[in-house]
Amino acid sequence: MGLADSLKAEIKEAPSHAICSVVKCKETMAKEDIATLDAALYDRGIKASVLGRALRKEGIDITEGTITRHRNGGCKTCGAK
Repeated sequence: MGLADSLKAEIKEAPSHAICSVVKCKETMAKEDIATLDAALYDRGIKASVLGRALRKEGIDITEGTITRHRNGGCKTCGAK
């Protein structure tokens, strides 16, 4: 199987209705923490790696890639800007 076939299979299996992990994590947060997260998400002076580490210290399992995708508007379900 070539790369094209593997890619087609992965696309077919990928959930198209998955909720953004940033949105999911907000469901369990206090209002003050949501406000802090929102401000940090759009502050490009805070690296995604720093934000990711802080969230993981709070028990929220999220990757830097997810944070970057959200910041760049790549989330399929939330339409982040």
